[in-house]
Amino acid sequence: MIEYSLDRTHTEQAVLDIGQDIGALVIYTKEALRGKEVQLSQKGNSSAKMLHTAVWERRFNGRTVWAGIYAELPQGDYIIWTHPSHEVTITGGHVAELDLSAVSDLFIPPANHAHGSNLNALISNAANPLLPPRYRNGQQVCATPMGSAPLRYADDGQVVWNELWTDFCDLALAGGPPHRGSLLEPPDPAEAKSAPADYQRVVAEIERGFRLVTGRPTQLSEQPGWVGLVCTDEEMALWMLRAIVVENVCVRRENNILFLPAGPRFRLEAEIKNVITVVAKTYHYWTEHLLAP
Repeated sequence: MIEYSLDRTHTEQAVLDIGQDIGALVIYTKEALRGKEVQLSQKGNSSAKMLHTAVWERRFNGRTVWAGIYAELPQGDYIIWTHPSHEVTITGGHVAELDLSAVSDLFIPPANHAHGSNLNALISNAANPLLPPRYRNGQQVCATPMGSAPLRYADDGQVVWNELWTDFCDLALAGGPPHRGSLLEPPDPAEAKSAPADYQRVVAEIERGFRLVTGRPTQLSEQPGWVGLVCTDEEMALWMLRAIVVENVCVRRENNILFLPAGPRFRLEAEIKNVITVVAKTYHYWTEHLLAP
């Protein structure tokens, strides 16, 4: 095994014990994130653990930086839950480094979460002010998913997304069942570029669904693999992001715009429906949240 060490100001030395299929990650941030926790989870793993590390002042090579260290990570691809989100590949026996100094803010899990918590288990209790009133008034949360709503079509053959649901499963943020059993991720940008006609078809359908279920405008993403929903403000965007991520659908935020996955291989009855459903569900509960005293 190989050992690396970095000095952390006013604390013990941080040791990275890596080798074979175990690597490490060092992230660099701005000073404003000192003491805050940065979350990450492994991509393509439905039982992925959400791990976090705190950002501290560190001094090495004659300079001071603000950094967080993930001392031991299995090799693979990871999502870092910042806004906007970032991705990084961990290689066994190596230390990856990532500059997050441009990050605007962080995904903040519900209170009382633990290191190594399952992503789907990061739920809040009934007193959490993030939740709509129904969950603060002692309503029992049902962890059983409801039956899938069948697609309904208008005379012109298009899905009437705003007429599919009369109610929704309990919010995963409150302990209800996540919409998906595995994490729905965006495709590689190269995949989106390789099939432009299919990709544009998927994006157009997701945008149409977003407009029907929320009444909000959409936004084209400069980065292939994403489709944007324009929220009324950053408060709405942050609330919906926190609710969507525990429904097992990737989401990132830029100011008041949420970006969700879109790929050329997305199917109408599967991935396209998944993305529109989580937006419809979380928007439904967001409107309830606005009614909170």
